Amino acid sequence: MAKKKKLIELDEKTLEILEKEAKANNRSLKNYIENHFENLARQLAEPSVEYKAMMDDLLERQEKGTLKTIPIDEIRKKYGISRNIVD
Repeated sequence: MAKKKKLIELDEKTLEILEKEAKANNRSLKNYIENHFENLARQLAEPSVEYKAMMDDLLERQEKGTLKTIPIDEIRKKYGISRNIVD
């Protein structure tokens, strides 16, 4: 597939974080960012057959009342997450 160039601007703190992560993964920053965006694009594309089947099963169990869930606060406590990491 042909590749295109696109200029993006990121703040210094974001670049610092990404550079550290790239280094930890033995990648260049450019390669790390390109790989991340390619993976993200695949995730945003049509879901896989397996994923659709899993979701259908979860929805069916939810409708039947047999789906067990865990509150997000319990998950955060279990893994030592004190805040929403997406903020």
